[in-house]
Amino acid sequence: MIPAKIDVSKSLIIGIDCSGESFSVAVVKDGQCLSERGGFSPRSHLRRLFPAIKGCLEDVGANFKGVAAVAVTNGPGSFTGLRLGVVTARTIAQACGCALVGVNTLEALAAGHVGHKCLLAGLDARRGEIFAAFFDTSKGEIRRLCEDKAYTPEELLQKTKELQCRVAVGSGPWHYADKLRSGNGDLIIGGAWEAQVSGALTAILGERLYLTGHRKSMTELAPFYLRSAEVQVS
Repeated sequence: MIPAKIDVSKSLIIGIDCSGESFSVAVVKDGQCLSERGGFSPRSHLRRLFPAIKGCLEDVGANFKGVAAVAVTNGPGSFTGLRLGVVTARTIAQACGCALVGVNTLEALAAGHVGHKCLLAGLDARRGEIFAAFFDTSKGEIRRLCEDKAYTPEELLQKTKELQCRVAVGSGPWHYADKLRSGNGDLIIGGAWEAQVSGALTAILGERLYLTGHRKSMTELAPFYLRSAEVQVS
């Protein structure tokens, strides 16, 4: 149950993700999500993002004065979405004097699926590719097994076999499920509801980074795309 009023003495973390066709924003305090909003909004992130953030704060009787840090997924992902998320995070940080934290999009996706020795987290990168990485989440933490990379479905299928991966989540594996399953019948692929990145998990990871001193300046926080952004529209 969301409390009607909370202590707003610079203790809240805002989480922002708009790396794909959906967006999600949340307010977190001490590792707990207090409010989360979002939805499927291709080409309308700009109109819906800030009102949703403001609405999350209002849900818990808070305002921007109580924000300690704003965490945003800064890549990989959609060129337009990542750029909008980063600009929004910078604007909030500058306006309310809070810290900035960048969160890897695939790590935020993997954070929602603990308990797997090998987990594939992937985003639909368009142009016949998938932005993906593999993680060990078996102990409740996110341990990387490889760096982020843009794969073709065929390359990603080969990598799942190489790492003996049995579980995949995200819009990339979901979009190319038939191709991936045809070559790896043991692969379990999460459904559409598991394909989106959570603003709450972005904020929770961001809170951990913030508390351990991993903060970014206005110039340091920038999107990363894994490939050229030209002609990519989303």
